[in-house]
Amino acid sequence: MEEKYEELLKPRDVAKIFNITTKTLWEWQKKGIIRAVRLPTGKLRYPRSEVDRLWRQLKATESQ
Repeated sequence: MEEKYEELLKPRDVAKIFNITTKTLWEWQKKGIIRAVRLPTGKLRYPRSEVDRLWRQLKATESQ
């Protein structure tokens, strides 16, 4: 049986996608705008599905 793992992105990569700082990304996470997961090492990562969801949401808002 093959297991599928979701891609997890580093904070700096997500910040680059949204053209924001990592500090802003951290604020978004604290406000619940985007969800992050904490690795066993203590580092934060952002699931690709969360990034895609927020991207679609922001684009839909932008086009209104």
